[in-house]
Amino acid sequence: MSGTSDFSVEHYRSVLEELGYPLVDRGHFWQTKALFRGGDNMTAIQIFKDSGVWRDFVEDTPPSPFFKLLQAHFNTTDNKIIGKFLQSDYSSGEKEPTLEEKKVTMPTVFSESLLEDLLPHYKFYNDKGINSTILKSLKSGMDTKGKMVNRFVFPIYNDCSQIIGFAGRDMANRSPKWKLIGRKTTWLYPYYISDIDKRGYFPTQEAIEKAKSVIIVESIGDLLNLRQHGFYNVLVCFGLDISPLLMCHLLGLNTDKIIIAFNNDSNKADPKSKNRGAQGAVKNYLKLLKHLSPERLSICLPIKNDFGDMSSEDFSLWQAKLSHQDSDLPSKILTFAEGMAENGDLSGQPLKNLKLLRSYVS
Repeated sequence: MSGTSDFSVEHYRSVLEELGYPLVDRGHFWQTKALFRGGDNMTAIQIFKDSGVWRDFVEDTPPSPFFKLLQAHFNTTDNKIIGKFLQSDYSSGEKEPTLEEKKVTMPTVFSESLLEDLLPHYKFYNDKGINSTILKSLKSGMDTKGKMVNRFVFPIYNDCSQIIGFAGRDMANRSPKWKLIGRKTTWLYPYYISDIDKRGYFPTQEAIEKAKSVIIVESIGDLLNLRQHGFYNVLVCFGLDISPLLMCHLLGLNTDKIIIAFNNDSNKADPKSKNRGAQGAVKNYLKLLKHLSPERLSICLPIKNDFGDMSSEDFSLWQAKLSHQDSDLPSKILTFAEGMAENGDLSGQPLKNLKLLRSYVS
């Protein structure tokens, strides 16, 4: 269901009004009744205008993407019924779309039997200091055939314990270093991987609940070394952009802190070079600032270029850095973001949200 976060405010308004939802304007969001369950409380549902993300406060549901509201309203997951409302050119006054126009892409589900092709050949990561137990717990291994041949592969699971993708790390200096199969915008990794020795045990979920915090990193390589050093409260966004699904998930977690820890791509030899990891972290910080206060957000880049390069001593320094972040952090982020804006490196929603950060700092 990717793409629903790119719709305009008017798109969401048109859809909701056609479905009969009375909207009370609250600035960044609307409030309305939970018509899908016969509710008449006008403050029950909160829907954010810029993303369509919504939640039911009466039922205490976590934030969910817009298509979930349509599924609840029509009591179906049939794309032929809800697909009309997920078209970017939707208009309540237009003719009924064709079946082709109604088509909404769903994540592919892969057979569990594909894991039988993965060999427990862990030397590649063992040489990087990663314990075999960690690799085994992620159900990973070296692929022996197919599109991921000679890559070290990690299966991606959804909330129904189905495989919806694979991430493969090259082991022979080929390009690209990482190859992905599936739609990464539908991934919450490794949130839904259960411990293979303890049925119903989800290490990542329990670690986030215990720590009351979650660390967001770019790649599985970062995740592995964080786990090796005792940090299990980690989610991977596979790049520099937090997807709408991951953002919805983060908003629904009961955490005191969301820590964005992208790669530290600084080039000391060239002071004019751009730190893409730092810029990506700031952009996502500003996106989340639309929904969360600065007290619940943090940016703490790794000591080295990425977590995969860090030693035990580096992790101690990073943890100390994270623990001693002062109240002046939003001001420092604002200074960095203002520089990005001046250089044309900030646009869209992050640029719009810059004024929110200014108001907090002032």
